Amino acid sequence: MTTMSEEDYKKLHPMLSEVTKTYVDLYTNRPNEKNREKLIKLEALLHEKLEAIQKAKADKE
Repeated sequence: MTTMSEEDYKKLHPMLSEVTKTYVDLYTNRPNEKNREKLIKLEALLHEKLEAIQKAKADKE
């Protein structure tokens, strides 16, 4: 029994190959996505605190 090379597989099954690649990419990048979501939440919190500080400064003047 012979095994099929990755290039042969891509030629014979282009759609399945792309779907497989997409799933692999999603699972590979999942930790990065979680970090990105955390950073977005942190950015929103920092923006909110900055606005509160700027408002407090403006009220003080």
